[in-house]
Amino acid sequence: MDNRWAAGILWPERHMTEDRGHFEHRCLTAYCRILISWVVASLLLLPGCSSPPGAQTFVAEVGRAHGLEAWRAKKALRADLLIESRSRLEGELLLEVNTGRVRMALRDGTLLIFDGQNAWVSPASSTFQRARFHVLTWPYFLAAPMKLHDPGTKLAVLGPRELRGTSYQAARLTFQSGVGDTPDDWYLVYVDPRNHRLHALAYIVTYGQGAEEAAKDPHAITYDDSVTVDGVTLSTTWTLWHWSEDKGIHGDPIGKGKVANLEFVVPSPDAFSKPEDAHVDALPTAGK
Repeated sequence: MDNRWAAGILWPERHMTEDRGHFEHRCLTAYCRILISWVVASLLLLPGCSSPPGAQTFVAEVGRAHGLEAWRAKKALRADLLIESRSRLEGELLLEVNTGRVRMALRDGTLLIFDGQNAWVSPASSTFQRARFHVLTWPYFLAAPMKLHDPGTKLAVLGPRELRGTSYQAARLTFQSGVGDTPDDWYLVYVDPRNHRLHALAYIVTYGQGAEEAAKDPHAITYDDSVTVDGVTLSTTWTLWHWSEDKGIHGDPIGKGKVANLEFVVPSPDAFSKPEDAHVDALPTAGK
């Protein structure tokens, strides 16, 4: 390259040799500054961009292990769901992949729908409690390996953490203000270092209560068994536990979940629309 052109001037021949070194140093410094600025700007444009590079690697490995790219190419996931905890919830789940809209048709005839903003309960006379919580929570747990990539997530890698005598790679997942119904929730993510699959989540539930109160009663969910459908790998057996920072998982299980007959489908246009005979279940305020 002609240094005279690069500098925007014609250099006198007698000064060219002695000034070339200074000029090249200035060019290299400017180039490095531009490159660094470009890299930083690029990272900020990535999904989950508030996480540092180490966390992005953590998330990418989990995504590859569970088939994130195949997941993103799908329309909706249908599955049979059974939850046995404080109460029994059984029915068919339909989750729209790219919007998070949900349809849950329960065995007792109750229909729960999240249309992207409101949670609907049908029939309107139904006394089903905490519909918004259920219609959002269980699909989230099912798709948890994919949720690490959601906009507004913040991940901090913690390194190896032991859970029930086994070492896992761990990270803390939090959310930016205003993300979802409960941005004060947090999760500890436990990943199997052998295959980078999600093994467990420790978490608090701030739905209907403040973060300080929720932190007094943290829980955990462990994932066992798995099935791969069209390139997407998800757990089909869940166990719910008490959890604490010092003890980890402790005591007997407090609930269990089972997912079966998973398949990807194309939902009907009105699958997530408000039913004609329905009432809305509003997001409760803290303490209610």
